[in-house]
Amino acid sequence: MSDLKSMLLHSSAAFTLVCMSSLAHAGTSADAAMATHAGEADISASGSALSTRPFVGDDPVAVRDALAKLSIHANSPSLSDRVRNLIHVPAHKTPHDLDLAKAHLDRELAFVVPASYGILYRSTTHQLTVNVDLSGDNDPGVILLRKTITGPRGRGLVVAPEAKAKGYIQHIDLIELKSGGGSRTSVNGRVPLSQAAFSEANGDYAIVLICSLAPPYLTDRSDHTDPTNEEPTDITTRTSTLHANIQAIWLVSPQRGIVLSKKLHLSK
Repeated sequence: MSDLKSMLLHSSAAFTLVCMSSLAHAGTSADAAMATHAGEADISASGSALSTRPFVGDDPVAVRDALAKLSIHANSPSLSDRVRNLIHVPAHKTPHDLDLAKAHLDRELAFVVPASYGILYRSTTHQLTVNVDLSGDNDPGVILLRKTITGPRGRGLVVAPEAKAKGYIQHIDLIELKSGGGSRTSVNGRVPLSQAAFSEANGDYAIVLICSLAPPYLTDRSDHTDPTNEEPTDITTRTSTLHANIQAIWLVSPQRGIVLSKKLHLSK
C-alpha cells in the first residue's frame, strides 16, 4: 500500500486532486475530502478569500500499473489451481477476482481531467455553464484520462519504406475510463458563481471524477500500424481502460485549490 501511495505522489503525470492530499497520503475516501472542502466551495461561490493550495490525488498511470500487477498475480496458477486442473475440476476464480486491498484500490478514487474548453461564464446572471466532452479521438465512447506520445513523426520528412529505419517510430499510451453507466462522456451542469470568484479562477478549470473500480477493473490492448505513404511512421498504441462506477463529478480550479461545484453530471 505504501508503494502505491509513493507512486501516486511522485508520478510526473499526476493531475489529480490535491486538496485530497489525505486521500493520497492516508487513503481517506472522497466523502471525507468533500466534507473537508465544503467550506471552500461556499467561499469560491461568494468570492471571498480563496484557498491557494493545489489539488493532488490519484495518478491513472499508477492505478493502471497496480491493476496490471494484480492481474498477473491473479492469473498465476496456485497449487490448488494446478490440482483442480489435473482432476478436471473447474476453478471458480477468474481474472476479475482481484484483491484490490493489496494495492489500496478498494476505495474511492479521484481522477482530474483538465477542461480547456466548454466552460462559459455569463456575468449578467453570475452563472457558469459547463459542457465538456471528455472523450478522445481514438475511442469516443470512453473518457480519456491521459495520452502520451513518445518518438518522432515522419509525415513530410520521410517516405514509408524508410520510416522505421530512419527512426520514425512512435509509442502512444492511452489510459481511458469506462463507466458502468455506458458510453456517456459529456460533463454538464450550471454553477452559480460571483464575478470575483470567476476572476480568481483565472480560466484554470478541471473536471474531477470520483469513482470506484468495478469488474473487469482493467482491460489492456496493443495495436501496431506499419508506415504508409500518408502516415510514414511506425506506430504502436497501448490502450488501457479502467472500469469504474462514477459516484460524483466536481468542477475545480486545480492550481488555486478551489472547488466550484460538486453537482455536475454525465450525458452522451
